[in-house]
Amino acid sequence: MSEAVTVELRMIEQVFRLATTVEKKPDLEKAAELLNEKFQEFRRNAPRVEHNKLVIMVALELMQEVLALNKSLQEYTHCERIMSSLLAEVEEMTK
Repeated sequence: MSEAVTVELRMIEQVFRLATTVEKKPDLEKAAELLNEKFQEFRRNAPRVEHNKLVIMVALELMQEVLALNKSLQEYTHCERIMSSLLAEVEEMTK
């Protein structure tokens, strides 16, 4: 069982204390770093947009990226199944 730890992260100009595990802590810290980079990018491009709206814009952008990656993964998995099926057919034909 993994050891539970608390990590304090500064994200989107606020401090959060989150519970996680030792194994997941580096990923959580990297995720916070990427979130901050995206937030700062949006802040530079839209300096007058209020904080809450900017956070929502960043969240939407990140979710679009997640959906695009998920779609790509599904397409890859589909192609992998087709290739496996074709390989099986070829192997059957060569017997």
